[in-house]
Amino acid sequence: MCPACYINGLLLLIFGATGAQLASNPWIIALSTVLTIGGFWWMWRAYKRSKGKGGLKKNLKITALVLFAFAAGYITAAYQTHEYWQEAYGAEDHLQ
Repeated sequence: MCPACYINGLLLLIFGATGAQLASNPWIIALSTVLTIGGFWWMWRAYKRSKGKGGLKKNLKITALVLFAFAAGYITAAYQTHEYWQEAYGAEDHLQ
């Protein structure tokens, strides 16, 4: 079982729960409900595949490492481009 199943389930849960919280349109609420149920299904499927093989701990460890690598890359990119965007949009002019 790869970490992608856990990440897919987590993303579906996040999008579903956020959409249900912010929406006032019944179509969006219905879509959010479907996404949330799909997220629970993906997480259950990932758990069932790794159960009994001793793989749950390993899969969660790999998932955490992948998410940490993504976060480290994102933070590095945000730090590196911060001054570029500040100069491009004239942030100094807005401070006065």
